[in-house]
Amino acid sequence: MHADGRDASFDTRTQAHAALSAVVADQGTSLCCFSADFRAWPLDQLAFIRLMQAWALRDAKRPDAMRFLALDWSQVSTRFPRFATFRRDFAHRVACRQIAEIRSPGLVEMAASARCVVYAHTATWMSGECVQTASRTHALNLRFDEAWEQAVPAFPSAILGL
Repeated sequence: MHADGRDASFDTRTQAHAALSAVVADQGTSLCCFSADFRAWPLDQLAFIRLMQAWALRDAKRPDAMRFLALDWSQVSTRFPRFATFRRDFAHRVACRQIAEIRSPGLVEMAASARCVVYAHTATWMSGECVQTASRTHALNLRFDEAWEQAVPAFPSAILGL
């Protein structure tokens, strides 16, 4: 995020990961994340996981949860064991859902708070934008909320067995 509140582009994955970290570090009242499969996200980086832990621990009375939406969760736990552990440990703060691709037109790879949205132009996160303009932020958050309502619970915090 930029201190001056303007929208800004990025064109490297390093800048994208820094922008994603800034959204989490912002400690907004909500955090919504969408990815096809989170493949290019920094969910294996300890510093990023610690930022998410700090977000989850900041205010026990905060009504909103972290919401993670994906098209495919099948590889996340093996690709990102730190995130899987975070998901388990903070199950009370983290909600995960899955949506069919046909139900997600216009939804972009993104991390969003009420004040800022970081989105990628492609699933590789090699370029994208950090949006702080209120109308654009609202529109992106609204699109996420619409998709969330059509999604089904996925990526459980624990696998129940007999």
